[in-house]
Amino acid sequence: MLNIPAGKPRPDLPVLGSKIPKPEDIVILQLPLLRATVKIGAALKDAQAKWAFGGDAAEIIKGVNVKADHLEIVTTKAGTEEVCRLLPEYVTLAPADAEKTLVREADVDAKMLPVRVRSRYAELVVDKVKVEVYGDLQYKVAEWDWGDPLDYEAEFVNIIGTNVPTLPLRLKSELDLGLGWLDRVALISDAVIRSQHRH
Repeated sequence: MLNIPAGKPRPDLPVLGSKIPKPEDIVILQLPLLRATVKIGAALKDAQAKWAFGGDAAEIIKGVNVKADHLEIVTTKAGTEEVCRLLPEYVTLAPADAEKTLVREADVDAKMLPVRVRSRYAELVVDKVKVEVYGDLQYKVAEWDWGDPLDYEAEFVNIIGTNVPTLPLRLKSELDLGLGWLDRVALISDAVIRSQHRH
C-alpha cells in the first residue's frame, strides 16, 4: 500500500517494486576490451569497407549478459585487408583464407552437429587484447552447404565518445536460433527487454 503525506492510504494505487540487480545481472565490458574497442573504433572510423564488432564483446556492448575475452570484427574480404592496413602495428597473423570448427556444436532436431566457419581471417593484438577479423564470414553445419557470407546493417553504439559499429542483435539471435543455441537466444531477448525498459 502507498501512503500519501497528508492523505489517506490509497489501496487502489498499484505499488511498483524495483529489484536490486545481483552481480551476475550487471553487464560490463572488461576495461582492456573496452579500451581496445575504442582504439579500434577510432582507427577504423574512415574505413571504406563495411565492418562491425561481433562476437561476445559486441553482445556485451549491447547489454547481453555473456563473458568475453577477445574482440571480433566482421567485415568483407577487402575489409580484412583494410583493417590490417589501418592497424599494421597490431597484426599478428596476416590475412589468409581460413576454416575452423567451432567448439560449440549446433543442436538441430535433438542432434548435435559440428559447426564450421570460413572467412578471410586475420588476427591482431591491440594492447594485449586478441582481435579476430573475419572477412565474408560463412557458416556450415555438418554436411550442409555453406551459408552466404554474413551480411548486415551495422548498429552504432557510442562508447566514450567514439561511435562503434556492432552486429545487430536481431541477426545474432536469428543465427543462434538456426544453430539451436536457445540459451543464447534467451540472453539476447533478456537484453532487448531490459533496453526497452530504459527508454
